[in-house]
Amino acid sequence: MNAPRQGLFASLLIISFALHTFLLVVATTHQLNENRASQGQLMTSQLVADSLTELEPANTVSLALLANRYATNPSVASIRILDSQKQVLATSGLAKTRQGEVFVRDALQNEKKVGSIEITLIKPSIGEILRTQWLAILFSFILHALIWLAYRAIARPTRSEFLARLNKEARLKHEIQQLMEALEAEKADKTLAIAQAKQQVKPKPLKVELPVEFNKEQAAIALNIQYYDPKQLMNTVNQSVSVPYFNLCQIFLNKSIELSAQHFKLNSKDFVIHQEFNQQGSLVTVAADKPSAAHCILMIGSVFQLLSDVLYKRYREDKRFVLQTRCAVTTDVEAMQLDAMQAADRLTHHLIAKEMALYLSNDLLKQIGENYQLVSMPNPTNVLTRHAFMINGMNAESAELAQNIRTEILKGKKKSVTPHEVNPISAS
Repeated sequence: MNAPRQGLFASLLIISFALHTFLLVVATTHQLNENRASQGQLMTSQLVADSLTELEPANTVSLALLANRYATNPSVASIRILDSQKQVLATSGLAKTRQGEVFVRDALQNEKKVGSIEITLIKPSIGEILRTQWLAILFSFILHALIWLAYRAIARPTRSEFLARLNKEARLKHEIQQLMEALEAEKADKTLAIAQAKQQVKPKPLKVELPVEFNKEQAAIALNIQYYDPKQLMNTVNQSVSVPYFNLCQIFLNKSIELSAQHFKLNSKDFVIHQEFNQQGSLVTVAADKPSAAHCILMIGSVFQLLSDVLYKRYREDKRFVLQTRCAVTTDVEAMQLDAMQAADRLTHHLIAKEMALYLSNDLLKQIGENYQLVSMPNPTNVLTRHAFMINGMNAESAELAQNIRTEILKGKKKSVTPHEVNPISAS
């Protein structure tokens, strides 16, 4: 039972340790610079005072002994004593090749320049500063290590929390498996019923009501669902991975249509699936003149987004391929000469993961206004985005309905339906 997000916390501690070490080096460098400036000024003043009597006339032996005595300071790189003509009278220093900060002061006697003093103080490198601060750096490292161990001990879930998480994951996995089995059984029952119907001898042909085909001239409301894939992961997986994932998304969409249509007293065959799930997502339409059509198709999109979120979290935990989704619901955009399907496709491209937007006529907006909280699209670029809205929330009734439908789909329950509701969803 590991603590959550151990890797992220470890990264933060490493950054903290590196930043602490950097600040320690900067502070030490600043302090050394100030100390070196004070020391350089003091030493040049003292050396000028001590050597003043030996500069006029120049006594090179005494000046050399004096320079050697000052050069015993470990911070001194080199010392030069010059006369008034800039001629070197004496030099000394144990590290003449070292780079450092040079301090120069003129020697004045009766307001006459009789020479000058140059002292170079060693400027320590970063490595030398780190060697001098090794104890503080080691203490910082130990402190960060103790914080890491404390986090692992404190943030580690208890046994009851761990078992509760395992139970939740197992329940969710079981619910999805139940759904798959229920849908497979339903498909097998339909296939068997069709086969039995063909074998039966009927005295007269029965009049079978065919699904209503989509009429392009009829006003429609379109629902476009797309995958949000900024890293282009879709192109990196093969069909053996993507096709089952697309099929599961289509199953979720079909059940969302079926149960939402039942609630709003519509027929699932009123919804036409023009494009089943593939890399470009899915596209569904319904005639705009159907009662509660806008309410229903928005509920379908909302339920599917909830199901997609559940699937995304589950598959991410299992390290399986999964993408988040986004969707848009639109009608025709006469100003841009776009039909509902084209408008929905364009509007969806303006969204990111888990977002849902709509573009509806004023009449339809009035119908759904009380159920959904709408906000304007940010940074509109055309007529479509200027008059479109993003769904920012639902009222309590709609949110509860969406949650109930989602839960029913995940549990895979088979509800009894009337004869006109068992027709399959039509596809063009």
